[in-house]
Amino acid sequence: MSSPESLRMSTASWLPRVGLGTFKLKGDACAHVVYLALKAGYRSIDTASVYRNEEAVGQGLLTSGIPRSEVFITTKIKPQDQGEQAAYDAAKASLERLGCAYVDLLLIHWPGAAKTGRCSDANREKRHGSWLALQRLQREGLACHIG
Repeated sequence: MSSPESLRMSTASWLPRVGLGTFKLKGDACAHVVYLALKAGYRSIDTASVYRNEEAVGQGLLTSGIPRSEVFITTKIKPQDQGEQAAYDAAKASLERLGCAYVDLLLIHWPGAAKTGRCSDANREKRHGSWLALQRLQREGLACHIG
């Protein structure tokens, strides 16, 4: 995938320079926009469980006919799903909604739970647990890159 349209990552894989963000896109409209973007040449799609559109993103990918291996998909774990088991389960649910065996980039969307201080011991513990879950998902081949 080496080209002026992509950046080489430290793992020797490639990240497209331009991607489609799907925040605020929902349902059939989201699926259609993803389909059109992929047909127009986009090869990076960004979503998140908190956007509540992962299923539509997956549908757009499927109907585009573009092979999954040619599209860089990013999704994120929402703050409510922080902690080791919760983050692991949330990521697996995201994969199911997306209809994908793996994601290219899995992120912690926000570093803490609502109404709890970002630097509190509770949030620090949950972030650590979430990071352990992301590392496990990466080892299992369910997330190529994590952050």
